[in-house]
Amino acid sequence: MKLNRLITVLFLALFFMSFYMEAEAVRPPLKPLNSEQFHKMIADADVIATGTIVSMRLSKTLQPPLETVNIHVTMVPERILKGDRLTESITIRESYRQFSADDIEDVPDSRYAMEKPVTARISGPAPPVGRYRDGDRILVFLKSIGGLNQYSPLGSGNHDAYLGVFWITSDGVKPDRYQFDDVVTGHAKSEVSFLNFITLIKGE
Repeated sequence: MKLNRLITVLFLALFFMSFYMEAEAVRPPLKPLNSEQFHKMIADADVIATGTIVSMRLSKTLQPPLETVNIHVTMVPERILKGDRLTESITIRESYRQFSADDIEDVPDSRYAMEKPVTARISGPAPPVGRYRDGDRILVFLKSIGGLNQYSPLGSGNHDAYLGVFWITSDGVKPDRYQFDDVVTGHAKSEVSFLNFITLIKGE
């Protein structure tokens, strides 16, 4: 009985994954982020901040052939360019659904949950969410999702929107899953220059 159930779930997962992969394969990439679009991101964000990731946790709920992956990130802000500058901790929450036939257990209501501090296993096209690791420094553009200091990045869950998560590296500020145009790239060559660019746009 369990074997038949597993075979059925595997078949459904592969069947739906084939359509999903085909749809994603023809999705055009986002155009490079330009100054006008960057202005809009700054205006739309409730919070703009740099900081260090101190905790990243995943939880999964299985509903064959899909699973919902929830991302829970805690960031300690270093500099808050927009929002409450006295904030000492920021919670980032994201979620996405993907096809999966792994880690199936015979539990009540066919639901399976797990929590572990590792990077999500991703099959096929990457979901439109941030990629986080403990200790990484990031710049985030966030929208409030209710609750004390709980937010989701701009563009989270939307393949056609610019994700408001940027990596801060020794080579400057880097976007994820898309590129900057030449003008924005010029400001992103260093963290200081990019933050000054944001401050200039905000009119401070």
